[in-house]
Amino acid sequence: MRTHFLFSVLLFPLISHACSFAPGFERFTPSIATFEAKLNGDRVARLPSPAVRGIRVKRGTASSGSSCDDAGILTLDLLWPKSSIYKINEVGFYFRVLSGRQPDQIFPLEPISGKIVGQRAQFSFVWLDGAPSDHRPLRLDVEVFAVNKGLQIGPARRFQVTDEMP
Repeated sequence: MRTHFLFSVLLFPLISHACSFAPGFERFTPSIATFEAKLNGDRVARLPSPAVRGIRVKRGTASSGSSCDDAGILTLDLLWPKSSIYKINEVGFYFRVLSGRQPDQIFPLEPISGKIVGQRAQFSFVWLDGAPSDHRPLRLDVEVFAVNKGLQIGPARRFQVTDEMP
């Protein structure tokens, strides 16, 4: 019994300093079997391009393994046009880096959905970034496009991510 107690006391400080971030997005799962296309008049409605706003980048401030201080965080909002026949909660989004070098995998390779607030989807991406002395400049050209459950994709919207963003 004493051994278990001593082990718990010694282990607890290690656990309490562990870093854990909940992902700032959820997986979006298409389903062609249950998808019903929406019509705009007599034509299949097309997905619009989202607007990208509020891009914020926070780089890591400590070497890898230093709790949460080694994490880089990118947050952004996608605004969905009110004129769209599709609602923002009916679509997911693909993010793709067109150019630039990521310090670690920032964007998932699958479609995702963010936290929905009105016509806005809020996203947060976390990566292992390390200390400033280990950083390379962050300059990414990224595109995002919507996808519905029937795998129809909308036009891409390009945007820049740099470590000079607040």
